[in-house]
Amino acid sequence: MSKSIKENFEDLSSTAKGYLESSIAYYKLDFFKKMMKITIDASHKLILAFFLLIGLLFISVAASIYIGNLVGSLSAGYLIMGGFYLILVVVSALTLKPVLRKIILQRASKSYFNDKNEIETDE
Repeated sequence: MSKSIKENFEDLSSTAKGYLESSIAYYKLDFFKKMMKITIDASHKLILAFFLLIGLLFISVAASIYIGNLVGSLSAGYLIMGGFYLILVVVSALTLKPVLRKIILQRASKSYFNDKNEIETDE
C-alpha cells in the first residue's frame, strides 16, 4: 500500500543520484560541444590567416619590385616596403590592443554563451 519512510528515502536517494549523474554527463557534453566549436573556429581562422599571409607576401614582393623600378633601385623598393611594414607594426602596437580585446571578448562571449548556434556539420 504505502511505502515506508526508508523505502521513500532510498527512492529519493537513487533518483537524486541518477539526476546528478545525468547533470554531470550533460555538462561534460555541453563543455565538449563548446570547446569543439571554439577549436573549429580557431582552426578555420588560422588556415585563412595562413593563406592571407602567403598572398600578402607575394603582393609585397611584387609591390617592392614595382616601387624599385619606379625609383630606379630594386633595393630601395624593398627598403620602402620594409619601412611601410615597420610603420604599420608600430601603429598596430600602439593602438590595436584595446580594439582587439573588445572584439575578441565580444565574439568569444557570443560564441561560448549562445546555445542557439549548434555545431554545424556538412555531411
